[in-house]
Amino acid sequence: MKISKLLTVSLILIICTKRSLGREQGTRFPILKNILNIFGNRPPIHDTPPSPCSCSCGERNEASRIVGGQTTLQNEFPWIARLSYFNRFYCGGMLINDRYVLTAAHCVKGILFRFMWFMIKVTFGEHDRCNETRRPETRFVLRATVGQFSFLNFDNDIAILRMNDRVPITDTIKPICLPKTKEKSYVGSKAIASGWGTLKEDGKPTCILQEVEVPVISNEECRKTNYSSQMISDNMLCAGYPKTGGKDSCQGDSGGPLITEKEDKRYELIGIVSWGNGCARPGYPGVYTRITRYVDWIRENSKDGCFCED
Repeated sequence: MKISKLLTVSLILIICTKRSLGREQGTRFPILKNILNIFGNRPPIHDTPPSPCSCSCGERNEASRIVGGQTTLQNEFPWIARLSYFNRFYCGGMLINDRYVLTAAHCVKGILFRFMWFMIKVTFGEHDRCNETRRPETRFVLRATVGQFSFLNFDNDIAILRMNDRVPITDTIKPICLPKTKEKSYVGSKAIASGWGTLKEDGKPTCILQEVEVPVISNEECRKTNYSSQMISDNMLCAGYPKTGGKDSCQGDSGGPLITEKEDKRYELIGIVSWGNGCARPGYPGVYTRITRYVDWIRENSKDGCFCED
């Protein structure tokens, strides 16, 4: 059975809302109208003038858990973003330019999010999400662009979120690089997944950002695991240890980045945490959205943002 890396409570929230509101749109549904009235208007578009695009993407701050992983250093991955709904953390994401964040489609797809994207708060420059004394940079979502995604097969599990204002590019907040070569498979590459998800199946999300290194395997090998061949599409990428398990992303890591180091020592995004059967189980590697299949789509739908040099 397919299990996304999204927190169970968020899935229940979406399912319950679907059942209560039905499939149709419009305020003729009293429940929907009341919800919109309760939360009022959308956040304003500040539209801060862009700063000079003299920044660099994919720079990891190494000087400054996830199953089988370890705690990251403070702001080690400056592109990481935390998504929360009703002030409850539920998914991850990553900054790609000063206006846009990438995440998984299943993090924003559904009746509830279709009408209330503006209730999704995105937090940047964060390490310990439970530290209430810090005031990290936050934005709200004005628009979510989702492709041909379906909960039936989790294909095309990718979404672009436009923020209500530009995000400052600083030492602790930097975008991740997008791949330049769309034909690269990354098989055998050492990849790193990061997030605030659970450290074991059915566990609780961690306060401190975690990272885990997993090898990328071919889709052909992935289709020979306990997943059926029909479950792994060409738009997906598998990473992990099929025989032994032990290291993987988990619930709550959905939408977060899978990155790999380039020859220039900077990092590029190769996957988005999507789904898997359990966490770190033998025979079930983690399944990610393959970014190289969407580079043109990403750039086209986020072209009004300032991309750093890669």
